[in-house]
Parts: sequence; structure tokens; C-alpha cells
Amino acid sequence: MAEAGLAACVIDYRGHGEHPLPLDTRVGEDLSVAIKFCRKFGNVTAIGHSLGGRLALLSDADYRIAISPSLSQTYGEQTQGMLKALRSYRVRPSELSVLLALQAALPVWNPAQDKGNVFVFYAERDAPEIVAGCTPLETAGVRTLRIPSALHNDIFLSEQTFTAIRDQVREWYGTGP
Repeated sequence: MAEAGLAACVIDYRGHGEHPLPLDTRVGEDLSVAIKFCRKFGNVTAIGHSLGGRLALLSDADYRIAISPSLSQTYGEQTQGMLKALRSYRVRPSELSVLLALQAALPVWNPAQDKGNVFVFYAERDAPEIVAGCTPLETAGVRTLRIPSALHNDIFLSEQTFTAIRDQVREWYGTGP
């Protein structure tokens, strides 16, 4: 965002980082409060990864960027195993059942409503449900980018992801060289 000449606000979602509340179905409110605050300064772009990507897409931000968004409401055994192994130390409570219940409770994002102000990234080697959810978006007219060789847990570190986000933000806001 700084490379595009814009200010950034980083959200510590409930159940993550140092936020004192546990992860629950009200996690989207954390983003809504931040967006409301940031509107004082102009248009707002929500950028999120995984669950944060889905929350960004569901938000009322002016522009939305989702990186490997968890669009599916259910997950197969392979993905559940990966989630159990990778999320246990990152999220409170760490029980997979909490995340699965949250995923099922969140509204389904309708890409037909947001085509011009959305950019979705996904990793070539992402969870099968994420690839299956993101692949048809391009056909639906949503701007998408598959990051080659990336995994779910490293797509947000890819130079290609950074560059594409910076360029898209510059286009939306008319900033930078």
C-alpha cells in the first residue's frame, strides 16, 4: 500500500494475534469497524488472506482483494487435516470445529455483484476447495490471478502477488508511477 502512496490499517481479528476475544461468527464485525474508521480518509480497500479473504469479499469496502479466499462452506478430509495441523497454533480456540462452523455460517459471496471492484488471487497448489472456488470466477467476469507454484501458506509472500496488488491499487486509486 505504501508503494501505491496509500495509508494502511492492519486488523487483529478476534481469535488471532493479540485480540482478546475468541474466533466466532462475529469476526466480520472487526473488519466492519475498521472500514468505518478508515472511511474518514476516503475510499477503502479490504485485503485478506484465507478466511480474511472471504471476509474482505463479504465486506462493504469500496474495493476488495482476496488472497486464497476460503469461499467453500465445507471442506474435505485432506483440507480438514491441513487446517487442523496449521491453524492449531494460530487461532483461538484452536478446535477445527469452530472454524468449520464459522465457514458454514458465513454468507456465500455472490461474484455477480462485485466484478469491477474485486481481485482474487489463488495459489496453484492451494487447498482443492479453494482452487475449485476460485477457478470459475474468471469465467464469471471476476479478475483473478493464479500464482504459479504457490501454496496456501506462502502466496501472500510471493513477489508476483505483491506486484499485482500494488498495480491494481494504483489503477483503482490513480496513484503512483
